[in-house]
Amino acid sequence: MTYQWIIQQFKALDYSVYVDLLEAASYGIPQYRERLFLVGLATKTDFTFPLKTHGLGTSNSYISSGSALTDVPDYEPNTTNVSYANKPVIRPTPWTGTLVKGGGKAINFDAPSPTITATMGGYRTHIIDPEGVLLVYHRDLMNGGKPRSGTIEGVRRLTVRESARLQSFPDHFVFKGSKTSRYRQVGNAVPPRLAKAVGEAIHQAIFPSELSTTKDFQSYFDQLCDKLHLRL
Repeated sequence: MTYQWIIQQFKALDYSVYVDLLEAASYGIPQYRERLFLVGLATKTDFTFPLKTHGLGTSNSYISSGSALTDVPDYEPNTTNVSYANKPVIRPTPWTGTLVKGGGKAINFDAPSPTITATMGGYRTHIIDPEGVLLVYHRDLMNGGKPRSGTIEGVRRLTVRESARLQSFPDHFVFKGSKTSRYRQVGNAVPPRLAKAVGEAIHQAIFPSELSTTKDFQSYFDQLCDKLHLRL
Protein backbone atom coordinates (compact mmCIF):
# COMPACT_ATOMS: atom_id res chain seq x y z
CA MET A 1 0.00 0.00 0.00
CA THR A 2 1.40 3.39 -1.00
CA TYR A 3 0.38 6.86 0.05
CA GLN A 4 -0.83 7.48 -3.52
CA TRP A 5 -3.35 4.66 -3.04
CA ILE A 6 -4.49 6.20 0.26
CA ILE A 7 -4.97 9.55 -1.45
CA GLN A 8 -7.05 7.94 -4.18
CA GLN A 9 -9.31 6.30 -1.60
CA PHE A 10 -9.92 9.59 0.20
CA LYS A 11 -10.58 11.43 -3.05
CA ALA A 12 -13.07 8.74 -4.02
CA LEU A 13 -14.96 9.72 -0.84
CA ASP A 14 -14.91 13.34 -1.98
CA TYR A 15 -12.21 14.47 0.46
CA SER A 16 -9.77 17.23 -0.39
CA VAL A 17 -6.31 15.79 0.24
CA TYR A 18 -3.12 17.71 0.99
CA VAL A 19 0.34 16.15 1.30
CA ASP A 20 3.66 17.62 2.34
CA LEU A 21 7.03 16.51 3.72
CA LEU A 22 7.69 18.47 6.91
CA GLU A 23 11.05 18.85 8.65
CA ALA A 24 10.56 19.02 12.43
CA ALA A 25 13.61 21.25 12.93
CA SER A 26 11.88 23.89 10.80
CA TYR A 27 9.16 24.20 13.46
CA GLY A 28 11.30 24.69 16.56
CA ILE A 29 12.00 21.07 17.41
CA PRO A 30 15.67 20.38 18.33
CA GLN A 31 15.85 17.40 15.99
CA TYR A 32 16.15 16.68 12.27
CA ARG A 33 13.08 14.59 11.51
CA GLU A 34 11.40 14.51 8.09
CA ARG A 35 7.94 12.98 7.98
CA LEU A 36 5.20 12.85 5.35
CA PHE A 37 1.93 14.44 6.47
CA LEU A 38 -1.41 13.78 4.81
CA VAL A 39 -4.45 15.90 5.65
CA GLY A 40 -7.90 15.00 4.35
CA LEU A 41 -10.77 17.46 4.69
CA ALA A 42 -14.40 16.64 3.98
CA THR A 43 -15.27 20.32 3.95
CA LYS A 44 -14.73 22.34 0.79
CA THR A 45 -12.06 24.66 2.06
CA ASP A 46 -8.50 25.59 1.24
CA PHE A 47 -5.77 24.20 3.47
CA THR A 48 -2.16 25.28 3.75
CA PHE A 49 0.48 23.51 5.81
CA PRO A 50 2.05 25.72 8.49
CA LEU A 51 4.89 28.00 7.42
CA LYS A 52 8.36 27.23 8.69
CA THR A 53 9.36 29.14 11.81
CA HIS A 54 13.03 28.17 12.10
CA GLY A 55 16.02 27.70 9.81
CA LEU A 56 16.71 28.94 6.29
CA GLY A 57 14.26 31.54 5.05
CA THR A 58 13.07 32.50 8.55
CA SER A 59 14.23 34.95 11.22
CA ASN A 60 14.98 32.16 13.72
CA SER A 61 17.90 29.75 13.88
CA TYR A 62 17.32 26.05 14.41
CA ILE A 63 17.02 25.02 18.06
CA SER A 64 20.21 23.18 19.03
CA SER A 65 20.18 19.85 20.84
CA GLY A 66 22.58 21.31 23.39
CA SER A 67 20.12 24.00 24.45
CA ALA A 68 17.31 21.45 24.64
CA LEU A 69 19.29 19.05 26.82
CA THR A 70 20.18 21.61 29.48
CA ASP A 71 18.99 20.64 32.98
CA VAL A 72 17.03 17.54 31.99
CA PRO A 73 15.17 16.40 35.14
CA ASP A 74 14.83 12.92 36.63
CA TYR A 75 18.09 11.57 35.31
CA GLU A 76 17.71 7.86 34.64
CA PRO A 77 20.94 6.42 33.26
CA ASN A 78 21.09 4.35 30.12
CA THR A 79 23.52 1.57 31.02
CA THR A 80 23.87 0.17 27.50
CA ASN A 81 27.56 -0.11 26.66
CA VAL A 82 29.09 2.06 23.95
CA SER A 83 31.93 0.27 22.16
CA TYR A 84 34.13 1.10 19.20
CA ALA A 85 32.96 -0.33 15.86
CA ASN A 86 35.14 -3.15 14.53
CA LYS A 87 35.09 -1.59 11.07
CA PRO A 88 34.33 2.12 11.47
CA VAL A 89 32.75 3.96 8.55
CA ILE A 90 34.49 7.32 8.29
CA ARG A 91 32.79 10.43 6.96
CA PRO A 92 34.00 14.07 6.77
CA THR A 93 32.37 14.90 10.12
CA PRO A 94 32.11 12.85 13.35
CA TRP A 95 28.33 13.32 13.33
CA THR A 96 27.89 10.95 10.38
CA GLY A 97 29.41 7.61 9.48
CA THR A 98 29.67 4.80 12.03
CA LEU A 99 32.23 4.97 14.83
CA VAL A 100 30.51 2.74 17.41
CA LYS A 101 28.99 -0.72 17.46
CA GLY A 102 25.31 -1.02 16.75
CA GLY A 103 24.85 2.44 15.33
CA GLY A 104 23.65 5.59 17.02
CA LYS A 105 25.33 8.93 16.37
CA ALA A 106 27.24 11.26 18.62
CA ILE A 107 25.00 14.30 19.06
CA ASN A 108 26.30 17.65 17.86
CA PHE A 109 25.25 20.03 20.64
CA ASP A 110 25.42 23.01 18.25
CA ALA A 111 22.74 21.66 15.89
CA PRO A 112 19.46 19.73 16.02
CA SER A 113 19.95 16.08 16.92
CA PRO A 114 19.70 13.21 14.46
CA THR A 115 16.25 11.63 14.16
CA ILE A 116 15.07 9.97 17.37
CA THR A 117 13.91 6.49 16.43
CA ALA A 118 12.14 3.71 18.32
CA THR A 119 15.46 2.21 19.39
CA MET A 120 14.19 0.80 22.71
CA GLY A 121 17.25 2.23 24.45
CA GLY A 122 19.65 -0.26 22.91
CA TYR A 123 22.66 -0.10 20.66
CA ARG A 124 21.10 2.23 18.08
CA THR A 125 20.27 4.96 20.60
CA HIS A 126 22.16 8.22 19.99
CA ILE A 127 25.15 9.15 22.11
CA ILE A 128 26.04 11.93 24.54
CA ASP A 129 29.76 12.68 24.30
CA PRO A 130 30.40 15.62 26.67
CA GLU A 131 34.19 15.34 26.57
CA GLY A 132 34.46 14.99 22.79
CA VAL A 133 36.00 11.50 22.93
CA LEU A 134 34.52 10.51 19.57
CA LEU A 135 35.55 13.82 18.01
CA VAL A 136 39.17 13.10 18.91
CA TYR A 137 38.84 9.52 17.66
CA HIS A 138 37.33 10.71 14.37
CA ARG A 139 40.17 13.19 13.85
CA ASP A 140 42.69 10.42 14.57
CA LEU A 141 41.05 8.14 11.99
CA MET A 142 40.98 10.94 9.42
CA ASN A 143 44.73 11.35 9.94
CA GLY A 144 45.40 7.68 9.28
CA GLY A 145 45.05 6.28 12.79
CA LYS A 146 44.02 2.69 13.42
CA PRO A 147 40.56 1.63 14.62
CA ARG A 148 40.21 1.12 18.35
CA SER A 149 38.39 -1.64 20.23
CA GLY A 150 36.64 -2.06 23.55
CA THR A 151 34.25 0.06 25.61
CA ILE A 152 34.40 3.83 25.15
CA GLU A 153 34.81 5.65 28.46
CA GLY A 154 33.17 9.02 29.06
CA VAL A 155 30.24 8.59 26.67
CA ARG A 156 26.73 7.23 27.12
CA ARG A 157 23.47 6.82 25.26
CA LEU A 158 20.42 9.07 25.58
CA THR A 159 17.98 8.51 28.42
CA VAL A 160 14.22 8.31 27.88
CA ARG A 161 13.73 11.85 29.19
CA GLU A 162 16.52 13.27 27.01
CA SER A 163 15.00 11.57 23.98
CA ALA A 164 11.63 13.07 24.91
CA ARG A 165 13.18 16.54 25.21
CA LEU A 166 14.55 16.23 21.68
CA GLN A 167 11.04 15.29 20.54
CA SER A 168 9.67 18.47 22.25
CA PHE A 169 7.69 16.61 24.92
CA PRO A 170 7.22 18.64 28.12
CA ASP A 171 9.12 17.33 31.14
CA HIS A 172 5.93 16.57 33.06
CA PHE A 173 4.64 14.22 30.36
CA VAL A 174 4.71 10.69 31.78
CA PHE A 175 5.53 7.67 29.64
CA LYS A 176 4.15 4.39 31.00
CA GLY A 177 5.51 0.88 30.77
CA SER A 178 8.95 -0.69 30.76
CA LYS A 179 12.00 1.32 29.81
CA THR A 180 12.02 -0.46 26.45
CA SER A 181 8.40 0.52 25.86
CA ARG A 182 9.02 4.13 26.86
CA TYR A 183 11.90 4.50 24.39
CA ARG A 184 9.63 3.06 21.70
CA GLN A 185 6.79 5.46 22.57
CA VAL A 186 9.11 8.46 22.31
CA GLY A 187 10.65 7.37 19.02
CA ASN A 188 7.32 6.55 17.36
CA ALA A 189 5.67 9.84 18.32
CA VAL A 190 5.02 12.91 16.22
CA PRO A 191 6.82 15.81 17.98
CA PRO A 192 4.09 17.62 19.97
CA ARG A 193 5.18 21.07 18.78
CA LEU A 194 4.91 19.97 15.16
CA ALA A 195 1.54 18.30 15.82
CA LYS A 196 0.36 21.56 17.36
CA ALA A 197 1.47 23.56 14.31
CA VAL A 198 -0.35 21.22 11.92
CA GLY A 199 -3.39 21.13 14.21
CA GLU A 200 -3.56 24.91 14.21
CA ALA A 201 -3.45 24.96 10.40
CA ILE A 202 -6.27 22.41 10.21
CA HIS A 203 -8.40 24.34 12.68
CA GLN A 204 -7.84 27.59 10.79
CA ALA A 205 -8.95 25.91 7.56
CA ILE A 206 -12.14 24.47 9.05
CA PHE A 207 -13.09 27.28 11.44
CA PRO A 208 -11.47 30.46 10.08
CA SER A 209 -13.90 32.77 11.87
CA GLU A 210 -13.33 31.08 15.24
CA LEU A 211 -9.55 31.12 15.13
CA SER A 212 -8.04 34.35 13.90
CA THR A 213 -4.79 34.53 15.85
CA THR A 214 -2.15 32.31 17.40
CA LYS A 215 -3.30 33.57 20.80
CA ASP A 216 -6.82 32.34 20.05
CA PHE A 217 -5.49 28.92 19.15
CA GLN A 218 -3.33 28.77 22.28
CA SER A 219 -6.43 29.35 24.41
CA TYR A 220 -8.36 26.69 22.47
CA PHE A 221 -5.40 24.30 22.66
CA ASP A 222 -4.99 24.82 26.42
CA GLN A 223 -8.66 24.00 26.97
CA LEU A 224 -8.29 20.83 24.90
CA CYS A 225 -5.15 19.83 26.85
CA ASP A 226 -7.00 20.35 30.13
CA LYS A 227 -9.71 17.96 28.97
CA LEU A 228 -7.07 15.38 28.05
CA HIS A 229 -5.04 16.07 31.21
CA LEU A 230 -2.11 17.10 29.06
CA ARG A 231 -0.24 20.36 29.01
CA LEU A 232 2.46 21.15 26.42
